[in-house]
Amino acid sequence: MKKIAIIGATGSIGRQAIDVIERYPDAFCVTMISAHSDKDGLISLANRLKVPTVCYTGESSLDITDFNYPCTLLCGENALVDGAESADYDIFLNAVVGLPALRPTMVAIKKGARIALSNKEMLVSAGEYVMAVARKLKSEIIPVDSEHSAIFQCLSAGKREDVDKLIITSSGGAFRDIPLAMLDDLSPERALNHPNWNMGKKITIDCATMVNKGFEVIEASRLFDIDIQSIETVIHRESIVHSMVRFKDGAVVAQLSEPDMRLPIQYAFTYPERLPSPVKPLTVPCDLSFRAVDFERYPCFKIMLEAGALGGLYPAAMLAADSVLVPAYLSGQIKYSQMPIVMSEVLASFSLKGMYDIDDVLRINAEVEKYTHRVVKNLCRI
Repeated sequence: MKKIAIIGATGSIGRQAIDVIERYPDAFCVTMISAHSDKDGLISLANRLKVPTVCYTGESSLDITDFNYPCTLLCGENALVDGAESADYDIFLNAVVGLPALRPTMVAIKKGARIALSNKEMLVSAGEYVMAVARKLKSEIIPVDSEHSAIFQCLSAGKREDVDKLIITSSGGAFRDIPLAMLDDLSPERALNHPNWNMGKKITIDCATMVNKGFEVIEASRLFDIDIQSIETVIHRESIVHSMVRFKDGAVVAQLSEPDMRLPIQYAFTYPERLPSPVKPLTVPCDLSFRAVDFERYPCFKIMLEAGALGGLYPAAMLAADSVLVPAYLSGQIKYSQMPIVMSEVLASFSLKGMYDIDDVLRINAEVEKYTHRVVKNLCRI
């Protein structure tokens, strides 16, 4: 039986992971869970599954008496690191959004656990550092994002040295069919209307701007150790082909499935084996379409690619800037056309090449967030 730790257990990925685990009670058990804001959800989940280690990083109080069984309760900003160090697990699912997951995941890597990764921010902001440590320790990192899971699966069709190009698909988000002249007048509510997926506000806006796809390209470059120039992105409206790999002989291998995150989650748990999944089988024949990315429509995506090519802490800076820009757009402080202006200014205002460690990542994240807030305030005055 595989013992699984889940940080971010009450979020969308965490809950879908629990669904996979509960379908195979003889194959998996949960030994650690965490939550930041959903205190009631965490208590309910822990009591249902009798999880030995429970971590809570939120500000409100949580007491051992909230649980109807004996467990270890860890609270506060160090709870995730303490839990990662003390809990017993074979697989560590990182389903937390943002940089708070960085340190506990590094603990899990050093413990020798398999990392099931559903956190873009970790490899975007610190990918070169994280992967260098993982390779040194021969740690196994299995991606959970549908695009990266697809690439991971497609790569089994050949040798890594025979890979010519990675091809990542994008739905195009809510802006894909809007006339360019109308983009600046779109309300945030319209941008939140994703054509294919039902997700949180932040990631839905990131899909509309394709910043999220920029994150995925950078993550793929770090995760699979391939130059960012060898990664292509195409618009694929149907979200059926999740990614492709082209080999040097011209063969293109693709992974197709219904858009359901339980499939890549389960594969990260069972790899290299496969088990029947709750995902509806893909109906064939089906219509598939692909077209090139229009950088005029998605200027933020182009800037993300520039940051990824620069390397160092430039992607971390873009991550920090985006964390400020999306709320500013959602609240009506800035327009769509102002987002790439601010991102370009951030890119030009910091010198971020060279080696770095986790402390550098966290420092730059804080500095760029403050800088971006100032730039947004100046734009609001214009």
